[in-house]
Amino acid sequence: MTHDCFVIGSGPSLQGFDFDALPEAFRVGANKSGWLANCDVLVTLDRYFPSRLKDEILKFDGKVVIARRPDEEMVIPDATYVMRERGDGFSEDIGALRGYDSGFASLNYAYLLGYRDIGLLGFDFKWVDNKSHFHDGYLSQNKNTHHMLGRWAKAFDRVADKICCTNYVGPSGSNVTAFPTRPLEDLL
Repeated sequence: MTHDCFVIGSGPSLQGFDFDALPEAFRVGANKSGWLANCDVLVTLDRYFPSRLKDEILKFDGKVVIARRPDEEMVIPDATYVMRERGDGFSEDIGALRGYDSGFASLNYAYLLGYRDIGLLGFDFKWVDNKSHFHDGYLSQNKNTHHMLGRWAKAFDRVADKICCTNYVGPSGSNVTAFPTRPLEDLL
């Protein structure tokens, strides 16, 4: 399988995954996946992520894109700040991103950059072994996240006609049903 871009989320299926073995392509990472998966761009729309992980973000070697509300501080000096837009589907404006989560916002950003053949990794949207991330998660993670994952996964249904994605998943599968799935091993 060849893709011109990989968008990397944080699902538990990525536990132990060797990101260095991925085929060469542009990479967009949601939150911590930006640096953990050696991405070209880190995208976040999480309100507390920039301030709580500022030191790690400042060390990140790629571009940082932060979707924010007008009342939120701009704490990362060289980041590209865009508006966090409400609504279903993708934003069509490079100055705004949409999504319930940073994974969807990362896919929106890849779409705005013109990528249309995209491999998704870590888009499980499942609670596995009391975790929703392959890393240690976030202090601010909502205790009800496991109840919201299914709803967040449905947002991808509204954009399936705009892009060609393959969702690479682990044995537990994915709640994102808008795109065909393949085993993660197919990428190696």
